[in-house]
Amino acid sequence: MNETAKKENLSKKKIVLFTFLPLVILLLSLELIARVVEIWLPPLVTDIGLGFTEDSRLFIPDPYDSRYLITHPNKTVAFQNQRFLKNKPSGTLRIFFLGGSSVNYVHYELPNLSERLKENLKPKYKNVEIINCGGLSYGTHRLVLIAREIVNYEPDLVMIYSGHNEFEEIEQLHLARIQSTKLQKILYSSAMMRFIRDRIATYQISQLEKEHNRRILAQSLPDAGKGWNHVFTPQEIAERMEKYKNNLNEIIQLCKEKNIKVIIATVPSNYIKPNLIGKSAEEYEQVLQLIREEKYKEVYELGRKIIRETSPRHQSSDLENNIVRELAETNHIPLADVLSAVEQAEPHHIPGETLFNDHCHLNPEGNKIMIHTFEEKILQALSE
Repeated sequence: MNETAKKENLSKKKIVLFTFLPLVILLLSLELIARVVEIWLPPLVTDIGLGFTEDSRLFIPDPYDSRYLITHPNKTVAFQNQRFLKNKPSGTLRIFFLGGSSVNYVHYELPNLSERLKENLKPKYKNVEIINCGGLSYGTHRLVLIAREIVNYEPDLVMIYSGHNEFEEIEQLHLARIQSTKLQKILYSSAMMRFIRDRIATYQISQLEKEHNRRILAQSLPDAGKGWNHVFTPQEIAERMEKYKNNLNEIIQLCKEKNIKVIIATVPSNYIKPNLIGKSAEEYEQVLQLIREEKYKEVYELGRKIIRETSPRHQSSDLENNIVRELAETNHIPLADVLSAVEQAEPHHIPGETLFNDHCHLNPEGNKIMIHTFEEKILQALSE
């Protein structure tokens, strides 16, 4: 190669170097600034894959004491933060409570339940642990994965309260983008990318909160708080309910294989102010008129029918509860009939009159009924 060619080649390398060097310096500077910003403004807790991936873990060893398990830091966005010994202490009754946000929100009741069970089960048990596995927006698709994990933590009993999230979980699966989880993990190892992600997420959350507050002030139907706008065909609904049944049955069988007792519960819905959109919301105006006319028997029957047949559905219906009852009977496991208990406690036996905070979450009085219904079945199951 002659001298002229060498000089040309060197010039090209310099051009490339000086073209990209400023960009590299800029990106490195932004990354450094983003890392400094995170000292004062920590990144949002995120769960890449949203619990749909097979390697998803709810509990991990405590980095400060490996004898204990703690809630995975990435899971605290959806689960209660908990800590318990991996090896169950002698004389301890260990219970896991599986479900969605309804289970998550009842966390404040669990210490009281533990104390009552401890008192009633003396001297058989010296201590009672109830570990909350209620995940926000979690349905049975992801609860199966949690069940596969927790059966290895020496549970004596598993309680299941799940029915509101089967259709919403399809939306969560769509948002998870599990095909790109590896890429997401690489991208979000960068503080700059985390900063961009968090700013977008913060804006989206603020918009959702504004819309939610607007609906609360409106006090009217529809109340599509999490409107998954895909309208399912009857076949798709049937397929989803079959999947719900199979998922619950898998959880039950996982427990049976390890001699773990299971209690499954019916799941009541608010018939006075449900979460409906579109045509179903319009149809429900008939129910609201019947309420005004105090025709409570008709309210109950028509409300049940519309919620059972609506698409999409954001709360439990007869379809889910009939499956729960069938599984309890065929598997010979206790049924905590929370639905019937709530109906009996309402003034006119219509869920939603006094015992709900919204379309699916029970209020404190409703939660007490749910917990006491489970408590009766726990005491029966452990006395056999």
